[in-house]
Amino acid sequence: MQAKGVVRRLEGQYAWVDVSVPQGCGRCHEPGGCGGVNIVRPLAAEAQEVRVLNSINAHPGDPVDVLTEEGLPLRAAMLAYGRPVLGLLLGAAAGTALAPQGFADLGAGLGVVVGLLLAIAYGRRHAQDFRADAQVLHLARPGGNCHS
Repeated sequence: MQAKGVVRRLEGQYAWVDVSVPQGCGRCHEPGGCGGVNIVRPLAAEAQEVRVLNSINAHPGDPVDVLTEEGLPLRAAMLAYGRPVLGLLLGAAAGTALAPQGFADLGAGLGVVVGLLLAIAYGRRHAQDFRADAQVLHLARPGGNCHS
């Protein structure tokens, strides 16, 4: 996935790049495009700063293309949304199964809360691991070839 951005500042071997969130993959508005970026438009800020490896020695103010690994948006969505929903459903099922007779609704409600809290805690704990996997492959100067 590619996003256009502008280098804002440097930090050692990394560059902080201001990228526009609602760009998508370029096929969002075409027939057959996923349109996944449309989900974040109401919730996202106009721009977001990301830290990327500055392998081409870009400087503040340089316009660049940031290229990330293909499955990254799906993995991010699964971590942010899929696991909490799964925790909620599994918690409700476990709470119902473990509740004493006549208290299935209460057990399901408590299970939902516990399952959701566990899923959120899991997501926060593993978010750091995920960020390490969210490594940018390279920066590319507009109109030019990608540099490794």
